[in-house]
Amino acid sequence: MMKSMLKIILTGILVVLYSINIFGQGTSNDDIIYFNPLTDDITKRLPPLRVLVDSAAYNSPSAKYEELKADYYYYEQISAAREWLEYFTVNIDAVGGHWDYRDKDEFTKNDRFYYQESWRTAFAGMFYMRMPIGPMLDRRNRINKQKKWIEISLTQKEINIRYLQERVILIYNDLIRDQSEIRIYNDYQTFTMMQMQMAQNEFLNGEISTAEYTRLKEIQTTGSVSYHQAIASFNKNYQTLEVITGIKFNLITVLR
Repeated sequence: MMKSMLKIILTGILVVLYSINIFGQGTSNDDIIYFNPLTDDITKRLPPLRVLVDSAAYNSPSAKYEELKADYYYYEQISAAREWLEYFTVNIDAVGGHWDYRDKDEFTKNDRFYYQESWRTAFAGMFYMRMPIGPMLDRRNRINKQKKWIEISLTQKEINIRYLQERVILIYNDLIRDQSEIRIYNDYQTFTMMQMQMAQNEFLNGEISTAEYTRLKEIQTTGSVSYHQAIASFNKNYQTLEVITGIKFNLITVLR
């Protein structure tokens, strides 16, 4: 657990230092950078992939949850190791007070009563010990079960972190792919728009049929839709990466 804690601390320091060096004072308006996917490279504006992966692991709520579970089971292990103390009982009683008595004279048979007064103090101390065989024999097993629960929680934490790291890598590469598609579809859209302008003149001059003009219009529309879908996918992956890593990149995409 010490190695895991040390790794978390070092990762946190790395993320904080990188944020200070690269992103300045945080999320103020002065730190906002306008980003154009057609001319800028997203990999040059984001932290290195290793930092993104470590930051996602450091800021993961599911990893923190499993750490809390491991801590809980550690305390349960301590309780299981101390359960044998429940079989020992110490009891101390103290009684004191003033008593008045009126006793009848039984010897003379004359129905006379005698008054007596006394002050008494009594102390009693007792020690009990129960030795149930079953729980005592099962004590080591209960402790080992709690240790296994700790191992299960720490293993689940690693599973969650690896899944998160894989997701960061996928989103990061999807972001790069989206930028590449934006550039490709932008060139395609520019070409289809020029083609559409020529087709419109040819259609007005009667050089092409309505069917051909409609076909070219569909091509131009499809290219425009693909272009805007690539932009939407880019923005979605960018925002998702911010949420998962817990880092504000402060980039504003100029393309909408």
